[in-house]
Order: sequence, then structure tokens, then C-alpha cells
Amino acid sequence: MELASAFVFLLAGFGVLLYSGDCLVRGALAASYKANVSPLLVGVVIVGFGTSLPELIISVVSAMNGRPGLAQGAIVGSNIANIWLVLALPAIIYPISTRAPRIIVTALVMMAATIAWVALTRTYGLSPLIGSAFLVVLLIYVLIAWMIGRRDLTEDTPEERAIEATPAWRMAVLILIGVVGLPLGSRILVDGGIFLSERTDFSQETIGLTLLAIGSSLPELGAGIAAAWRRQSDVAMGNILGANIFNLLGAGGVVALTGTYSLSPEFHDYSHWLMAAAAAMILLLILLRRRVGIGTAVVFLACYAAYITGLVNGWTIEDMKYLVLERPV
Repeated sequence: MELASAFVFLLAGFGVLLYSGDCLVRGALAASYKANVSPLLVGVVIVGFGTSLPELIISVVSAMNGRPGLAQGAIVGSNIANIWLVLALPAIIYPISTRAPRIIVTALVMMAATIAWVALTRTYGLSPLIGSAFLVVLLIYVLIAWMIGRRDLTEDTPEERAIEATPAWRMAVLILIGVVGLPLGSRILVDGGIFLSERTDFSQETIGLTLLAIGSSLPELGAGIAAAWRRQSDVAMGNILGANIFNLLGAGGVVALTGTYSLSPEFHDYSHWLMAAAAAMILLLILLRRRVGIGTAVVFLACYAAYITGLVNGWTIEDMKYLVLERPV
């Protein structure tokens, strides 16, 4: 009976997540078309940043409760999951294009933020000074992105004109439902997963390393699936790039303001390398203007499965090099 209740929680959370994601996408698109703003910009700023609220909340609360490792894990783990899991699953529904105007610049900003996080945390750790710098850079990026991408010069499609006709009050309600419902849905899902784990053989460590990162990425998944279903590639891709930028510079910046922290060797020896690899893979696809289809999605999901396997088994990047390069004598 208890296990059945856990599955009900999981299904309910997933339902709330998908509905909220669809509402956020529809509301954000209506806002963009009314303001004649690029859908990519809306995907990055409204959808991407809005769906990253769980990471921000989880990270700040964890840091303030004296658990900075949990906060750092939510940020890094979510960025890996966003690319290899959250971007891959919607691509199975509908291929995600990488040809949107200015998407290369957005991807380069995401890559630069990833490199800055890895380099600075390895050398200096996190501190209020670094946190302030992260937040200033994030603010400058948002302002520049808005100034450059506020005009959408492409011709409206019939579907876009229909969305543009959405009344202002309905548009606001849709965005509000999405922003409130996505964190709520993810919270229900995570609670259901934890409840399930406590009644199975999974250790708390395993649940913490996987559910926290995946659970905080569920809003991005809900928004991504909704965007892919509506064939809004710009919003789906902007959602991921914007979420990863916000996770590092926004959530990471706020966490750094709460104190001075050094990251554990696990991050430097394993997870940071995989986060950089995931960012590099999506940047390469964008530079080559290759869409994210089923084939790429399968590769991404395999990479994420390998990452989780290594995480659970305590691998380091040296162990992975050994597995790849070692040959039988």
C-alpha cells in the first residue's frame, strides 16, 4: 500500500509538471509575440530562468543550513542532467533545431560560465566576492541579450498569430501557473522518490546524488517536453542554455554570497569534467548547426547513464581514462 502511494505521488508530480510546463511555454510565447521578442530570448530568460527556481531554492536553503555540498551538487548535477537527459527526452518527441539566430552567442556564454565555474572553484572555491562577480556578469548578460534579441524579425506563422491573440490576463495566468506549478510538481516528484527509496534497498547517498539533481531539473524537462510537443525548438533549446547559465551564475552566485566554501574532490575529479564535456557537446552541435534528433538523444542518454554509473561507484576521470585506454595483454 505504501509503495502504491509513492507511485501515486510520482504520477501526480509528473502530471503537474507537464501541465505547468505547457502553461509556461504558452504564456511565454504569447508574451514574446505581443512584444515582438525573439522566442529564443524568451526561452532563455523567462522559461530557462523560471524553470531554474528549484535549483536556486534548494541550493540556497542547503547552504544556509550548513550543507554547501548539497547546494553545489544540485547546481553541477542539474547542469549535466539538463543537457544529457532533459534535452534528450524532448528530442525524441520532435527534433530540436540549433539554427536559431544568436543561439551560438548564448551557447558560448553557457560554455564560458561553465569554464569559469570549474576554474574558479578549483582555484579559489566559492566566496562572496566570486558570488558577486557571478551575479554582475549574469545581470550584464541578461541586459545585453534583451537589447540584442528584443526584436523578432521573422514572419509570424498562423500558430504564432493565434498565440499572439491570447488575452493579457490569460497570458499572465499561464506564466504564473508555470512558475508556481513547475517547482511544486518537482517537489511532489522528489518527495515521492524519497518515500519510495526509504522503502527499498537504495541508500540515502545514492538517492541524494541522483534524485536531487534530476528532481531539480524536472521543471526544465516539463517545459522542454511542452516546447517540443508544440514544435518550438527555439524555446526548448533556450530553456536548457538559459537554465544552465542561471544555475552557475545565478544560483551559484547566491550560494557563494552566503559564505566561503571549498568544493570536495569529487567535483574536481569527476563531475566538473563531465559537466564541461556535456557543455562542449551541445556547443559543438550548435556550431555545426546539427539538430538534436533521436540519434543524438540516444547518445546523450547513454552518456548520462555512464555518468550516473560512475557517480554511484565513485569513479574519477582517471578511472574513466583507464577504462577507455586499457587494452587486454
